Amino acid sequence: MAPPVLLDQLLHERTAALLQSATDYRRYAHHLSSRLHHLRKTLKVRRRIPAKAGKSASTTPADSAAASKYKTHVPSVTELSADKRFAGIFLLAAERAWAHAMETKVTMENNAAGAPERKRHILSRLAKARKHAAALESIVLNADSASNPFTDYEILQVVTYTALLAATGDIESRNYEKAVASFALAYTGLSGLVLALATADASDDDNDMADLYRDLISSTVEPALKFSAIQVDSSARSIAILALAHKYLPTSPVDKLVLRIAKDETKAKELLSGKSDAAEALSAIPTIQWRSHTAQLRDTVVAATILAAGAADEQLFSEVLLPSDDANKLSLREKAVRFDPALLAWQDAVDAVHEAITEVTNSSIEGAQQRVQELYIVSTYANYSLISRRIARDNVLVSQLRSALNKRHKKTSSSKLAVNKSVSAKVRATTGIYDTILQSVSQIIELPGVAADEALSNALSSLQKYYSSLRLAVAASGFSQASVDASTYWKKAVDEINCVDEMALNLDDVDNDNNARILFNVDVPGTRKSIMAGAATSQSFSETAKIVEETKLEAEQNRGSQPFVIDTLTSAAIWFDNRTGRTKFVDFERLVDLDNVASLTPVPSKPVFFDTAFNFIGYEDGIVQEATAAAPTKSGIEPEVTAPSQQDEKKTGWFWRR
Repeated sequence: MAPPVLLDQLLHERTAALLQSATDYRRYAHHLSSRLHHLRKTLKVRRRIPAKAGKSASTTPADSAAASKYKTHVPSVTELSADKRFAGIFLLAAERAWAHAMETKVTMENNAAGAPERKRHILSRLAKARKHAAALESIVLNADSASNPFTDYEILQVVTYTALLAATGDIESRNYEKAVASFALAYTGLSGLVLALATADASDDDNDMADLYRDLISSTVEPALKFSAIQVDSSARSIAILALAHKYLPTSPVDKLVLRIAKDETKAKELLSGKSDAAEALSAIPTIQWRSHTAQLRDTVVAATILAAGAADEQLFSEVLLPSDDANKLSLREKAVRFDPALLAWQDAVDAVHEAITEVTNSSIEGAQQRVQELYIVSTYANYSLISRRIARDNVLVSQLRSALNKRHKKTSSSKLAVNKSVSAKVRATTGIYDTILQSVSQIIELPGVAADEALSNALSSLQKYYSSLRLAVAASGFSQASVDASTYWKKAVDEINCVDEMALNLDDVDNDNNARILFNVDVPGTRKSIMAGAATSQSFSETAKIVEETKLEAEQNRGSQPFVIDTLTSAAIWFDNRTGRTKFVDFERLVDLDNVASLTPVPSKPVFFDTAFNFIGYEDGIVQEATAAAPTKSGIEPEVTAPSQQDEKKTGWFWRR
């Protein structure tokens, strides 16, 4: 036999229908009509039965038209005892009426024409839905325990569904006093259903159903309950939802049903009493102290989240941050994981304060401006705590990466100037975390009230320069030590670490404030010493590499010719020998060439030298003169001798007359 149609099935069908537009609600209503028709057909139930035997007794035509000859079949207790599926006739009819009302409401929101008529139609549909659900509720509650086929869990579903429909009709009619009571009843019932399902050994179906109940509570019931309570009493704005539900919960058997079906008796009593951690948090944390500012807590939700964050902090400090044997046994990865509960708790506190600021800003209560100022102080305190722990977690992560990077550098030979891919990847990851830390410090600087605190602002500015110097130092290690980029990064890192003011980092309340203790716990002298050493090493390698390059360039230019021994011995050439691993200052091997000086022989002279010298003496000019003087003249006329030009006088000799 199929299970009865109750709240769990209706929620599944609502979720599957994806109700958003008027068309979706209309399609959902048609689906419900089809289901109701098939259910009646299966149970062999006539939709209408004769109202009376014979004709109506009405005398006037109007009364005859208004009087119905038939009435809707209402399942009896006997039918419900025989088959629980008869309950689906009530609930499907109620859900269909609710779907028609929501369709009209969405249509009215999109088109305001005919608003009064549509509003009356919405209220009539919701009243009809409530009537169907209330009829089933009265049957299951008034039935004898012996003849009642429904379990406590199913009865609570019926009561909760009826309260939801009643609350929807009351809030549509703006009857907020009834609406807050109905929503309180629905909240208690849904929370009881969650307690009955959400157990350690629950099945997947039970967990999915519990998630549907939680979604309905968070998306519909809690906002409507808060809104209705504020309309009734403006002071309810700072009261927790659980306390509001307990305050406005009407007399109902829902409390007994919750106690019967809840698997966790402690949580059930907490639900029904309204006394939870959120309700008692204000008495535990009445005020918040941040630096020189004090703010009073008025919102129980904010107080509860801060109290939970404080509890998570205690565990974090005891396990990770405080020096102890257990903390020393943890690896860096395990320490980073231990930060997650505290970070989530403080994030919840930040979200709660943000929501409280939004609610107070949009409200018209008295003293709203003062409450907003107090909430801004609480917001700064919560954000400051959250970011401080985030920076502490990032420091743990970056210390893990830096230790791995140092091990990698030790394995690499000192003579190897190139950086492999593994080192480059670790350098990129480390610089990325330092970028995150610098961004977090910038977020603290931008918090309200920090700019007016001169001591804290100076400390944060020095902290920013400190982490910037570490980032530059790590980035420098990603290049070869002899490169220009490494020297540039090391120089910038030295400038940044020299600008850090150690006195500014020593705040007055650093020992009493956990946030300041984990935020400004830095080693400036040790960092400055390591950066100076790295910069000196890089400069030494850079100068050596520069001299080597100059020597190579000179050797390339003088290729094919051997330098003089005296120049080699007096030069300041310094280079690194890769074969021996030592630095050479002079080339003593050139001293061997001095032994060859004694065996040098002069170059033999050749006759061409003498010929050249003889030609320069003017031997040809003498021959020409003698030949001219001795030559006879045939005509008796002396030959004309031209004087040599000025250019020929300059270019004399055998080389110029070839």
